Amino acid sequence: MNLRQLDYLLAVARTGSFTAAAGELGVAQPTLTKSIRGLEQELGTTLFERLPRGVELTPAGAVLMRHAERVALQVKDAGEEVAALSGGESGTVTIGAGPAWLRRHLPQAVARLVTRHPAVRVHVVGGFDDMLFKALRSGEVDFVVAELPSPEMTRDLAIDPLSADSLGACCRAGHPLAGRKGVPLRALLDFPWVMPPHRTRAQRRLNALFVSHDLPPPTIVCETESMAFLLQMLGHSDALTFTVSTTLLAPEAAGLRMLDVPALAARREAGVITRKDGWLNPAAREVIAELRAICVADPMN
Repeated sequence: MNLRQLDYLLAVARTGSFTAAAGELGVAQPTLTKSIRGLEQELGTTLFERLPRGVELTPAGAVLMRHAERVALQVKDAGEEVAALSGGESGTVTIGAGPAWLRRHLPQAVARLVTRHPAVRVHVVGGFDDMLFKALRSGEVDFVVAELPSPEMTRDLAIDPLSADSLGACCRAGHPLAGRKGVPLRALLDFPWVMPPHRTRAQRRLNALFVSHDLPPPTIVCETESMAFLLQMLGHSDALTFTVSTTLLAPEAAGLRMLDVPALAARREAGVITRKDGWLNPAAREVIAELRAICVADPMN
């Protein structure tokens, strides 16, 4: 078993096709097929099940893929760490960021970094927690700034809490419920909701709060990965959303208000999430240090 075979395995698993994987890797398909077959013979098991259209991992293949992903990350980290020894002030850092961090704190931290180190290149990937943690585990991003994962998700992740904020229902200033005190949770069922995708923790948490009060989940008429779109839609309708209070600081949130709904009151902690066994280059560590300093002065995000 060698690194090339593991790279081939990951490519086939990622694309679901020997043909597509060969094209992605720039190798002849017979070469790729021979390599995978050699791996299967060495291990004495089948790694891929052939389907009418493409292939999928067998249980044994899925186990090997998890280990192959770790090996690929370690090789990537090793190369970057060695390069950093002679890289001086240069380098690249890729950051996964939740919506709140894209608007606040992270732009300031990155600006400070590139001002001091103009040769550093920074890539920022926006998204919601589940997608970001997947990208972190696969090595697509060096670290994530977002809502902290639940304890059961942190086995392979390290967390650094930096900020906290309150969660609640948000609407336009002219909404029928705006300005009312102690709005009952049931009253929110009379209005449509706009939310991040159903796979995100925000929507799961919202639904759980309603269910815990023996109420059905609210009617979500629109799902979007764009916070700008979501906030604009609130401004043009009687729709509601569930978000952190600092959302109101965004330019797109002009004219929006948080509702007083005691049953929806909740706190959310956020911060930096890294891989426990991962390596961070100096540029990444410096951005994290800047974020810590910024959050000491302004701990809400």
